[in-house]
Amino acid sequence: MTDELFNLTPDHSFAQRMTKRGYRVITMDHPGTASNPLPEDYPFLKPRQAADLLAEAIKLMNIKTPMIGIGHSMGGMVITLIQARHNLFKAIGLFGSSAGGLDWGLSDDERAYIEKPEALERDIKKLTLNKFGSDFIEYPNQGPSGKSITFGGETPELTERLREITSTLYAAGGMMSMVRGSFRAEVEAIDKPMFFAFGDHDIGIPPEDAPKDYINAPSHELIILPDTGHNHFAFQSISLLCERLDGWVKKHS
Repeated sequence: MTDELFNLTPDHSFAQRMTKRGYRVITMDHPGTASNPLPEDYPFLKPRQAADLLAEAIKLMNIKTPMIGIGHSMGGMVITLIQARHNLFKAIGLFGSSAGGLDWGLSDDERAYIEKPEALERDIKKLTLNKFGSDFIEYPNQGPSGKSITFGGETPELTERLREITSTLYAAGGMMSMVRGSFRAEVEAIDKPMFFAFGDHDIGIPPEDAPKDYINAPSHELIILPDTGHNHFAFQSISLLCERLDGWVKKHS
């Protein structure tokens, strides 16, 4: 989805709720998607390179105040890569995101790359194109059906809003985030406090297992959002999420 996921509606806007609590919120699309296009002849973009591009954009903003890096789903992997490679953030928040991969979404050939980050880095272009057919996938007039709480929103209107912001998929990022151990070195390089949020109908590994991979994070907080799927901001639990995140940030200020 586009970065509008963080600003769905006035009542379901992570950005607006956090600005009302005194924060400045900057949202960014993945390179090659939505508001962040790449030239048509740009070479295949690996996730670490995508993270470097975003990090350079952040540096150009010349922000002097401490920053918290927040990533949802695949974005959590990208935030981890940015932090490990550029050390921009005072703390990290991962929403519906872990380093545990999605084993059930992999083919037998793809599972052979689990916990083999060097081999995945070498072959990620081949794996991505074999799985998705392209490095950037268009999904026109698609999105969550609303039949499942996991991928939809709390109401038909919120599900429709999610469909409206369905965007080009950065396929290499999706591929890498699905393979457990693909960014193990970056995960273990994180040495800042961490905040984890999952819906009780989320995807991925059990939420209580998510912090275990970040072995060098000095502390973590985990929240399970009730009656919530993977798209956290499309549920009334967004109020609890923002309240708990605010308290956690203040605790580490």
